[in-house]
Amino acid sequence: MSLENQALNRTYATIGWGALFVWWGVSIIIGPITIGMSAVGTGLILLGVNVARWLKGIPINHSNTPLAIVAIVWGLLDHLLHLSFGASTATLLIVIGLVVITSLVIHPRAA
Repeated sequence: MSLENQALNRTYATIGWGALFVWWGVSIIIGPITIGMSAVGTGLILLGVNVARWLKGIPINHSNTPLAIVAIVWGLLDHLLHLSFGASTATLLIVIGLVVITSLVIHPRAA
């Protein structure tokens, strides 16, 4: 990766972190925003940073994509189903497990 792309990658990472902290702060301040919607926003920010990297030809952060998918799917389920804390936690664990299994099927590793 060129020095210019390295600098741009660091800039995107910094913007992403800044956006996450602003979003989390807004989510806490505004009462009607649920934990589920906070998670969806987090996932969208993570995906957005990867899309920006991809559009500029910078390698994407492969750990952000599964985390973004987990956050979006869990957040939507939590918000739409109005889950209790216990059910929301269980749903999060199920979504994480499904994303891990799916990622191994899509990108098998040599043994």
